[in-house]
Amino acid sequence: MFVPRVSARDRVTTIATAATQVFGRLGYRGTRTADVAKEAGISNGALFTYVESKEALFYLVFAHGFGRFDEVLPPLPLPTPAPGETVELIRQELGKVPAPKLRAALAEDRPPDVRAELFGIVDERYRIIEGLWPLLAVIERCALDLPELDAFYFGRARSGFFARLTEYLKMRAEDGYLRATPNAEVAARLVIESVVWFAWKRHQGRDARTYDDEAARRGVLDFVCAALIPGRER
Repeated sequence: MFVPRVSARDRVTTIATAATQVFGRLGYRGTRTADVAKEAGISNGALFTYVESKEALFYLVFAHGFGRFDEVLPPLPLPTPAPGETVELIRQELGKVPAPKLRAALAEDRPPDVRAELFGIVDERYRIIEGLWPLLAVIERCALDLPELDAFYFGRARSGFFARLTEYLKMRAEDGYLRATPNAEVAARLVIESVVWFAWKRHQGRDARTYDDEAARRGVLDFVCAALIPGRER
């Protein structure tokens, strides 16, 4: 019986996908290379022909997930990264994630269409999280075990976005474009957690197939706009 040869690129993709799932489920400390090999359908020994160590496997998750190996596959096995190299890769790649609609809104005093503005901001964030959630799941789960990752993601990247969204909601409420809320930080958190659950968290439980993807996205956007925009502006 002829068994087709699996290319190195296809095998690396399989391993990276398996590692993303396992690290996202078990965390950094809880993940063993044998767990990833089993998920990938190969032996633990075969895994080490593609990555040198668990640290290299963790690096592979993000290098592959962010498209660093799309054009050229590096020499294998992938070597163990230097200390801090994986977190630096994550920092660089998340730094490239655009948020032009929110930044533009913060620079605009008098929006011509506040509904379109708010819709665009939330839609922009929804699509980002929808596209990156498997990697974000690994980051959030593994940050519990890796202080440097925790300091970057929770201490700077995530909190920075919440701060900008809170500033936007306060600014627009003060000028009468959006409803005033008792606490703009809580309102910002409600907006983002709604986005996160439908764009990300539902895929990790039994609700993945409950909602059509487009209906879920549109439902969140319409709900946020209805909640925050006064009746005359809707």
